[in-house]
Amino acid sequence: MTDNFPPFLTEFNEAVKETGAFLSIARASELQQDASEALEQLIPKINEEKARAVKDKNEDYANMLLGCECVTAALIAELKMWILLKQEEPDAAWDQMVSAQNAYIAATRAHSGFHHLALFHQRMEAIEQLVFPPQVFISAALIVERQECSICGDEYEDCAHLIGKPYMGEFCSVVMGGNAKIHSVSIVENPADKRCRMQRFSGEGDSRKRMT
Repeated sequence: MTDNFPPFLTEFNEAVKETGAFLSIARASELQQDASEALEQLIPKINEEKARAVKDKNEDYANMLLGCECVTAALIAELKMWILLKQEEPDAAWDQMVSAQNAYIAATRAHSGFHHLALFHQRMEAIEQLVFPPQVFISAALIVERQECSICGDEYEDCAHLIGKPYMGEFCSVVMGGNAKIHSVSIVENPADKRCRMQRFSGEGDSRKRMT
């Protein structure tokens, strides 16, 4: 540890280390809920620390704290996933699993210090394959009037920012502007969002949940 290592990151790393003990379906739900609530209390602290980094124009530290936000979100989502599975709520658990997958990948994009979390994402993908039944995904193509950059507000095609890249503690994203209409809906193997899926199917004269 270097002398200029931010004290907040020490606190954050300790919290993450303690949470790791509860990332299993075998752990008591009460303990997992307590761990989730403890992580949620970290979020305003991360935001305050990031606001100071932005004020100081310390982009590297701001992006590192963005990564901390992503890790916190991933851990909370995974804890909730295990709790919901034990409550026999697989559809809600699926959504939390997808949130955890997305957050781990986002952390790797936020700052180079989180590149090792690609292994955590692989673990969540393994959980998807082993714990949940196969899903049928859908994807919608939209026609929109304009696409604006979330960082500068200009037309995305005309600005210098890149979608998914961090800028001073915030990811660049495209904001849809004006009217939008659906062009087509397709069944796909690799959707942009795994929460877009067929949840029910018809069989033997009734409608059944695909998950259960």
